[in-house]
Amino acid sequence: MKQILKKFRRRNDGAVTVETSLMIMGLIILTGGAIETGYGFYQYNGAQQAVRTGARIAATSDPVARSINTMTGLSGSVSIGEAFPDFQVTCSDETRQCSDGSFDSTAMRRIIFGPDGDGICSATSRARRGMCDVFKETKRAQVEVSYFSSGLGTSGFHGDAAPFVSVTLRDVPLNFVFLDLVGLGDLVHLPPVEATLMGEDLKNG
Repeated sequence: MKQILKKFRRRNDGAVTVETSLMIMGLIILTGGAIETGYGFYQYNGAQQAVRTGARIAATSDPVARSINTMTGLSGSVSIGEAFPDFQVTCSDETRQCSDGSFDSTAMRRIIFGPDGDGICSATSRARRGMCDVFKETKRAQVEVSYFSSGLGTSGFHGDAAPFVSVTLRDVPLNFVFLDLVGLGDLVHLPPVEATLMGEDLKNG
């Protein structure tokens, strides 16, 4: 028996096959990782383009928070003509609510689906693009729009809050090529993606 074991240990038949198999497995893992990483960056870039598009629309459209255009900033400590006081109003399409004032679903729909508000996510002309036309993975419940003070507004006048407008896309699952095959694709999400612009007239047209 000892003689057989010694002969078995000294034999190297098939060693090349085993080594090749291990190398191929390593190459497959590295290749798969590179593909997944590249696709992840591709999706993140798409999400960035979507929030930039949404921010451009939000900065030039009726605000999702209806209170923004009626705020005067006046209070016991703030008089007419003084700098607009700090404020922040956040609206979520998941809850259909804003932290202050009523929620304008038409304004949110315009941001997500574009100026035509057609409710369709597909390639279209630049002037008609909304967030989901740029990034199809955009879901309404993942979009938040915030309005916050820029320090440029003047108290005492309706529609003179001069806010920054921020659009955020959050909780977007990454679509992996290989993880999706084994049902693990929803485990990883993109970090929140945000774009902020200075609000302009905040009025459609």
